[in-house]
This record gives sequence, C-alpha cells and structure tokens, in this order.
Amino acid sequence: MPRYHLGMDDTDSLQRGCTTYIGALLVDRLLGKGCRFIDYPNLIRLNPNIPWKSRGNAAVCLRFEADLPADEIMQMAYSLVEEFRDSRDRKNQPGVAILEGDVPDAVLSFGRCALSEVLTVAEAQDVATEANMVCRMMKGGRGLVGAVASIGNTLAGDYTFELVVYRGEVLWGTKRDVDYQSVVGFDARTRRYTFNNIDGDTGRLLITPHGPDPILFGVRGESAVIVRGALEEIRYRGGERWVLYRSNQGTAAHLTSLVPVNRLTAYQAAIVEGIIARRPLVLKGSHVIGTLSDGSGTIDIASYEPSGGMRNILRELLPGDWVRAYGGVRVRKGKGFTFNLERLDVLGLVSEVTRNPVCELCGKSMKSEGRGKGYQCRRCGSRKPKAVKVKLERRVSVGSYLPPPRSMRHLTKPQQRVGLEKTSWGGKVGSFYGLL
Repeated sequence: MPRYHLGMDDTDSLQRGCTTYIGALLVDRLLGKGCRFIDYPNLIRLNPNIPWKSRGNAAVCLRFEADLPADEIMQMAYSLVEEFRDSRDRKNQPGVAILEGDVPDAVLSFGRCALSEVLTVAEAQDVATEANMVCRMMKGGRGLVGAVASIGNTLAGDYTFELVVYRGEVLWGTKRDVDYQSVVGFDARTRRYTFNNIDGDTGRLLITPHGPDPILFGVRGESAVIVRGALEEIRYRGGERWVLYRSNQGTAAHLTSLVPVNRLTAYQAAIVEGIIARRPLVLKGSHVIGTLSDGSGTIDIASYEPSGGMRNILRELLPGDWVRAYGGVRVRKGKGFTFNLERLDVLGLVSEVTRNPVCELCGKSMKSEGRGKGYQCRRCGSRKPKAVKVKLERRVSVGSYLPPPRSMRHLTKPQQRVGLEKTSWGGKVGSFYGLL
C-alpha cells in the first residue's frame, strides 16, 4: 500500500476550533477506511515567537499506509477543515499537504527551520512542489507552512507523548469538569515521567486549557503507556474521544543554535551568550530587563513578571557576569529587538570588583588623580597608589533557571526531563485512539 504523510495547520482561532481535534476526527475516518498507521499521530510545535499564531503554534501530521489515492485522502481532510475551522477569524488561513513515500531531505530541512525561523507561504509552496506534494489552502494559505513543516519534523530524535481528551461540541465554551484531586494523585504517582500537570507554586491545574476549544484536558509525559494511564486515573465528565500524540513538546527542539547578537532576526528562536553589560532594570509590573553583549552587539534580555524565580535571578546579575540566554526575538516598534527569555544559564559570576580606596583618616572614598596617578583624599590630602579589590557576596549561583510550569512554553524542556531525552524511535505503534 502507498505510504502517506498528511500535514495540516492553522485551522483554529482564539475563539473556536483546534487543529488537533480535526486531526482526531481524521484519524477516525482513516481508521474506518482501513488505513494502517506507521507512527502515532504527530503533534508538532513550531516557532513559538510567530506573532500571527493563534495559540501554541501546533501543526498535526498523520503518517499511514492506505489503499487510497492522495486526492481522495485530501478531500476527506479538506472537508473536515472546512467544517470545523473558524471561518469568521481573518487570521485563520488553513493549509493541508500530503506527501507520498519517504520524506525528502528538503522537507526535513524545512521542518527544522520552521522550529526557529519565520518561513513564507511561497517557500512552503516551493518545497511542496519539489517533493510532489498534493496541497490545498484557504484564504492566504499561511497554514501551508505548518503543514509542510509538520511532515518534515519526523521526531527522529527526542520526543514526548501527549494524551488529549476532547469534549463534545455541545460543551465547547463551557467550564471543564476535571476532578482536581484525581490529577493530584496521578501527578504524585507519575511525576518522574509526566510533566506540567500542576503548577508547584500556585497549585493551579495545568492539564486543562482555558479557551472555548474542544480539548477537555491533555497529559504529557515520556511514554505512551504512562500518559494513556490518565484515562483510568483522572476523573472527568464530558469526554467524547481521545488521541495519543507523539510530539516535540518539552524537548527544546527550537533552541539549538547559538546566534551572534548582530545576526538575530525578527521573531527568531535562538540562543545568545555573552556578558551582562550593565545592571538590570526593574520596570513597572516587576518586569526585569538586562543587557547582554557578546562582542558582535548588545541586546536587551527580558524576563517578565510571570517568569517567577527566573526574573529574580536576572535582577541579581552584575556587569561582567557570563550568561547563556535562550528565547525569542521580540520586535519593539521603533526600538529594535528585545530578547524574551525562556531559560537562563548563569555560566560565571563576578566575584570581586575594583573600587576607589577609602581614606583611613577620614573614612571617605578617595578620588582618582587620573590614569596611573593614584588616588587622593579631597579632605586631608592623603594618597594611595592604586584601587582596591573588594570580594562580593552574591545572591545568585551558577546554574540553569527556568520559569515556573504555568509560564513555560510548550516546547520548553522542563528540568525533570534532563537525562530522559531520547535519541531515536523504535517505530512500534500502540493504541492511540478511542471513543469515550
């Protein structure tokens, strides 16, 4: 049977819809046609800094074998997109792409670039044409970028799983009914191998979204078996169906390139490394802005109030401290770029500073007489030949710092995943879909 990769993106808005829900409905129809899935449904998070994304910038790719022509599969997918997309939202520009056979290198490269760069519809069309994809777009077709990129992100390296439970359409926009204590129990039992179920600081439930979309809840973790166990352990009402996605969530797949400051581009996801150039500022709302210099240029690095402890770490840094910053380039109208932090590594700290000597008679700081001329007390005239070094007591340590789970982006790698990264996928597909 022919092997297909079907990608789709940009079917939802902040008011309605969900690309993964359309993916779930399509899974149901494909299984009903006798298709054999060669991978779990893929949930691919793309560059989180794209300003026109609706929510978490998620695309879906389904990989399967089917004794069906590509045009028939496309019509099946396109009709679902037409039915369930938010046609009233002007930013909603769905795209669907189908590739038959193996994924070419050009598509793989496009998929990698879409994790950190801004790509155009024209670029997606060129790649799709070269790979002989069947494509369809609505309105401006911006979703074709994500559709092609999802096909190119084959999750050959690190990956996680997410169990998504959906609610019936009659419940969209209503309050979700998920039992808090059952989530607490599930989290306590699986905490080493699931992540971001509950925010540790506030106790806030993180598996339930807050919009009017079809998702009832989603649980993320390291293995299909563990996250699928949430179906039995978490108590809820109103479930319609569930899908188990293999995903790049929690892998930091978008933050792999160390980029010189002078080569950063708008909305790019990147890593920058350098020294703190001046003392960070605390702005209204408790936002903290530092300044990083790497020899090629200087850029403000920002940690906002929801970033919790990471913001406090940035506030404690001093000129000369050596850091590595992970995050995204924000465009400030008329003011250049700001680098919004997702993670901050403190690599080295200034342990002492050079200060003017203090007069032993007057107790006042001496003034410099000029380069190489020493220091003199303005009150009594006594002199000292050179400045003194003073050891600093620092309230920050070398280490890696992240925002709290409630403020993490979907792609941010939680600290608990360090050491659990995967390097390949065995290709064995277990149970991944069901009706409730």
